[in-house]
Amino acid sequence: MSGVVAIWNPASGSAPDEADLRAALGNNVELVPTTEDDPGPGQARAAADDGADIVVACGGDGTVRACLDPLAGTDTALGIVPLGTGNLLASNLGIPPGLDAGSGVGRGQRRRIDLGRANDEAFAVMAGSGFDALMIRDADDDVKSKIGTAAYVFSGIKNLRSDLVQTRVTIDGDVWFTGRTTMVLVGNFGEISGGLEVFPNARPDDGVLDIAVMSASSLREWASVAWRLVRRRPQKVELARRTQGAHIIVEHEQARPYELDGEDRAPTRDLEFTIEPGAITIHHRSIDHDDDHSGDAA
Repeated sequence: MSGVVAIWNPASGSAPDEADLRAALGNNVELVPTTEDDPGPGQARAAADDGADIVVACGGDGTVRACLDPLAGTDTALGIVPLGTGNLLASNLGIPPGLDAGSGVGRGQRRRIDLGRANDEAFAVMAGSGFDALMIRDADDDVKSKIGTAAYVFSGIKNLRSDLVQTRVTIDGDVWFTGRTTMVLVGNFGEISGGLEVFPNARPDDGVLDIAVMSASSLREWASVAWRLVRRRPQKVELARRTQGAHIIVEHEQARPYELDGEDRAPTRDLEFTIEPGAITIHHRSIDHDDDHSGDAA
């Protein structure tokens, strides 16, 4: 077993040629493909069990997320060569997209970060229910391959008038919010696709999750939320609220789809979010350790 194992999906439409990937990673990296039956967790777990120093996820958010659970709590670090559409974790860590991220694998920095869990599934960046999950679910794969993250914009426009659903949010044992929502977001990092900062004060190593409930349901209201996000202004309390917590329970009156790190899941009425402090080690030469973002909470 090599000290560095790279996991990639050769069947992906965005996958590079194997020779190009090997050239980017170097000769000392063992390249392990995913299969139709195992999209990455088995390969990552085998590499960690065999003593790999680093497992490099070469792909999009799905490939990265597939490596989270197998590497959590181990001494094997996670590296990333971002080759997907969203590249959520990579962009939050300042890792550039494309094969150039493969250079220097094995000679970078290490840092432990927290992992979130949504109904016991691990996520590194963001999870949520409602509008964001509908936007991810309805984004066309062919459009994504042609125009990238802009595909989510078109999908989002289709779902701007998503239904308001009665929701109760309990944080660390206390009811924090009761009311109608179009979206509930829970974040370990602050930025979503496109570099939009949803949680200005989020830190991936602070032992808590950030949460936002959104009640915008019209084009004008969503425009107000987006403008204030871009301008880093406090949100109107009737449209968006934010706080933090370690144990979050979200109860919807009606079942809603949810997502974690860009992967949609079947509708549910109940979601439980928890945090695992320092659960995984991230490795890359481009990690920026200055995560002390500032901003006003809504």
